[in-house]
Amino acid sequence: MSFKASFVSSRTRQRFGLTARQVNVVLEVLFVVLIVTGLGSWLLALDKAWIAATIHAIAGFTLVLVVPLKVRGSVRTGFKRGRMTRWVSTLFGLMLLSGVVLGWLHTTALWWGIGYWAAMWTHLLFGFVGIPFFLWHAASRPSKPKLVDLDRRAMLSAVGLASAGAAIYGTQEVVLAAAGRKRAGTGSHEIASFEPDKMPRMQWINDTAPRVDLDTWDLRIEGESVDLAALAARTEPLVAWLDCTDGWRSQQRWDVVSLESVLSDSPGRSVKVTSSTGYSRLFARSDANDVFLCFGYDGDPLRRGHGAPVRVVAPNRRGPWWIKWVVDIELTDRRAWLQLPLPAS
Repeated sequence: MSFKASFVSSRTRQRFGLTARQVNVVLEVLFVVLIVTGLGSWLLALDKAWIAATIHAIAGFTLVLVVPLKVRGSVRTGFKRGRMTRWVSTLFGLMLLSGVVLGWLHTTALWWGIGYWAAMWTHLLFGFVGIPFFLWHAASRPSKPKLVDLDRRAMLSAVGLASAGAAIYGTQEVVLAAAGRKRAGTGSHEIASFEPDKMPRMQWINDTAPRVDLDTWDLRIEGESVDLAALAARTEPLVAWLDCTDGWRSQQRWDVVSLESVLSDSPGRSVKVTSSTGYSRLFARSDANDVFLCFGYDGDPLRRGHGAPVRVVAPNRRGPWWIKWVVDIELTDRRAWLQLPLPAS
């Protein structure tokens, strides 16, 4: 290492506590934490998802604090070298920052987005699209960061940055609470509770609400067609939160029968529930008493956009488990954990 390079590295460390390589390690760790906790807030039960959501928010604020160190270090050096890939790296950086800003705008309810491009949905999109950029960026560096770069001083600096991120998050929560902008632990805002006619109508990725003909709708349970009207007559009210991955939640009084009550005594480790769109999920048989088939809300039939004539109500689970337009329920020996955490389509 030349005297000049050594001097710059030392000066950078004295000013910020982290060298350029160490800044890269911290950013890479933060990106992984953001992806893992973001997915965790979707996959964990609602009473545990707040842990992942809180870590996710703190990691986002910490990333913003680290960005100036990145710009003053390797970004400035990279632009001086004039490589074409610097523009791809710049796009990745802007995408990452935009995702953080959109998540913050949703959190504070300062901006919901425009039409389909809701702030939360676009935040999620940037996160997932950023994964291949991240892998390329990490693999293409001529001098790849290593975990050994995080020596004691670097670790203390990283902890300090994370503590500052946590302090910013805590301050934000106090301010939002004082302003009356309370959210669920998952970060979702309450919308249209006990007003089903105003509740949003959302589908999973590329699902489309089917045209519903109640007279010809065929619900099959373990291979046999069942009488929808007879099932609907057995319903009882259940108050439960629907917490959508799009960043909203709504509490309704659903008219339900338990999944277990419509099943036979036939053996099976899991219950597979399938929508008319082909969307399906596996539920452990042991959970069938806590998962329900729903035919309406507070005495009124379901609306088409909400899954009419029959949908799943899965308390303490996020929206992707609340399957709409159910047409088939079957027992299977396949274990519930042997499926994608979230369907790909």
